[in-house]
Amino acid sequence: MKTRFKLPFSPVFPCRIGLVLSSLFGFSASVCAATVLHFMTLSENVWPTNLKKVISAFEAQNPDIKIQLDTYPFRQLFETIEVRMKAQDKDVDLINVDVPLVASYSVRGFLAPLDDYFSKDEIEKTWIKASWQAGMYKDHFMAAPQNTSTQFMFINRKLFRDAGIELPKGLVPGQTITYDQVAQIAANDRWTWDQVVDAAKKLTKTENGRTEIWGFGFDQVSRLYQLQCLGDSLGATLVGPDGLTAQGYFNSPGWLQAAQWYSDLFNKWKISPKNVNPDESPSLFASGKVAIFVGGEWNVARFQEAGVDFMVAPIPYFKGGKPASGTGSWHVGISKNSQHKSEAAKFIRFLCADKQGATIWFEGQGQSPAVIALWDDISKDPKFHSFPKDAYLLGDYEAQHTAVPRPLTPAYLQLEDIFASTYEDIRNGVNPKDALDGAAQRLDVFFAQFKQ
Repeated sequence: MKTRFKLPFSPVFPCRIGLVLSSLFGFSASVCAATVLHFMTLSENVWPTNLKKVISAFEAQNPDIKIQLDTYPFRQLFETIEVRMKAQDKDVDLINVDVPLVASYSVRGFLAPLDDYFSKDEIEKTWIKASWQAGMYKDHFMAAPQNTSTQFMFINRKLFRDAGIELPKGLVPGQTITYDQVAQIAANDRWTWDQVVDAAKKLTKTENGRTEIWGFGFDQVSRLYQLQCLGDSLGATLVGPDGLTAQGYFNSPGWLQAAQWYSDLFNKWKISPKNVNPDESPSLFASGKVAIFVGGEWNVARFQEAGVDFMVAPIPYFKGGKPASGTGSWHVGISKNSQHKSEAAKFIRFLCADKQGATIWFEGQGQSPAVIALWDDISKDPKFHSFPKDAYLLGDYEAQHTAVPRPLTPAYLQLEDIFASTYEDIRNGVNPKDALDGAAQRLDVFFAQFKQ
């Protein structure tokens, strides 16, 4: 009896044969169509343009896979993810995930774990700790970091000189600096929040009852992403280890101290402006109306274009506490309903972990990377040793030494909303203890829904 030799079945195998035949005989390969992956992502600015650069490189190496972008404006993206995931839409393969929503999407079954595609050892060696940790939920790797973010202290040098105040150590125009030198400044010369307040009092200028120059301002005023560093610096967390307990955490002594300090900026010392929203805050620094500004690294290019005489320094911390910086950005996950999970994982690897793909994305988008190997290259590249690109060196240090992810909770949206409204109340004069206690009670009501 003859035994017939059988080829192992692979859905890609016929495509490979077609590609070989087409190269040998010069006809178009149409043995089978390429697998098309649908990627739900942002439509803003140059985001899709830069993604397409990565996609072109990926498809050149993987002709059997095509990536189709389904783009949406920022707010609409979140709404559409909710609708399509709840409908178990099988035409969604890849999802751009705003990192604090990883837990929420995971607990509701929106995402497929990536554990089969990335080992624990590989995860820890590929991405900075704060980034890969933010992509975890209950010990499962749910979304891979596409990039990250960091926070700086921006100083208007002219306003400091005019007030006769010594500048903090940091990154300045006309200076060449190495990563090791930046690390020394961040480790040994970082300002405390007390120093910020002392300088801001002297920098605040009021004429005829009207403040012309404010000493200090936050970028995303009253938002969790911006202010979490205050509690983190004091060793406080917003929620319990289960991600679903606010009482005793949101209103802990550490957060009460941070909230009182935040209140005093506006109501006691009057060195920060009220009635300014996050969209307006950067323009105050860009126009010379704020002397010290703590905000995201994306403001470097904005202030450079505005012609501000500024410098960059490490984000401050509370004396007696520890340096802590905001972090986190966009991750990429696989839809649990995708019929092409292995192909989707292959693209995630190229975009988020592979040095070639991550470099293409970074060079186009310019946002802080999460890939360790890319940070290593940046720290050694001379073009990042002078202002303003040397800010990436400080971003590298903060990402690997002070970055703290936002709370891992399936109720993050409720936490974020209540945090913002609470700190707006505090900003406008509500007693910090009363505000925090009330917020903790409201949060625990929301959290109880997830414990059932």
